[in-house]
Amino acid sequence: MRQIGELPKNFDPDVLEDHLLGLGMKSRFDRRPDGWAVWIIDEDHVARAREELEAYLAAPGDARFRETARAARETRKKEAKLDREFRKNDRDAGELWTAPTFRRRPITTITVAIAIIVFLLQNTAYRVRTVTALSFFDWFKGPPDLRPHQGLTDILAGQVWRLVTPMFLHFSPLHILFNCWWTMTLGTAIELRRGRWKLLALIVGSAVLSNLAEYLYMERLHANPDGTRFYTFGGLSGVNYALFGYVWMMGENHPEEGLRIDSTNTVILLGWLVLCMTGAVGPVANMAHLSGLAVGMALGLLKF
Repeated sequence: MRQIGELPKNFDPDVLEDHLLGLGMKSRFDRRPDGWAVWIIDEDHVARAREELEAYLAAPGDARFRETARAARETRKKEAKLDREFRKNDRDAGELWTAPTFRRRPITTITVAIAIIVFLLQNTAYRVRTVTALSFFDWFKGPPDLRPHQGLTDILAGQVWRLVTPMFLHFSPLHILFNCWWTMTLGTAIELRRGRWKLLALIVGSAVLSNLAEYLYMERLHANPDGTRFYTFGGLSGVNYALFGYVWMMGENHPEEGLRIDSTNTVILLGWLVLCMTGAVGPVANMAHLSGLAVGMALGLLKF
């Protein structure tokens, strides 16, 4: 910061300050007995700011100073509005963080709790019943990855929960730990900032779309001549990629809402998405990941 000159007391400092701001130069005016000392924050702007000060001293009534100052005042109003929204979000979040865990994030907590309970049931004598009840279609007996083709018969017959419930199925400890961690992280952020009902809509909507996309993709890709299909899938990953896409786009396009994800986690999630698509980590519901991500990004862009 450097002083570039002084402004006599019969000049309006607000006009010059706003004019400089309109030109992209931040300044500070210190009151003196005979006027104001004019300081420029960024020393790279000293020469240009000094020229503007001299021009203002020579012709304070020049219309260009008023026009630039008016535009700068509009900028100040927008910045002040954004600042108020940031402060409101921070205050609301702070109040929620002091509340009991279930109260501040009930949808997130319930979602993760159901997934854990289902995983425990999958590892008991109730495994077949659990998977049969919650999978995209009613499983028949036989090899775990090969089932007779049923299409959407069960869902069209009224078992509409099957559009959502595959998200609760997980097939290894690592699978459920990874998914639940991201659900807690991203779900909590959305629930605190955007509310429980928007989070619930995001979870249910992305589950339906990602499960449908995965089923249709797998049915087409893995059709066998004998009429059977390979399409075992489940997990919260499609939903998690929707939550990730939503937070990512909200942070990039609507930062005043206080939702953001750092670049490191963004790289991790996108890198994992690509790695899964290579087949290096085994069978993965890639279409659920991609469709979930697309849904979340679209809703984030639209500020749902």
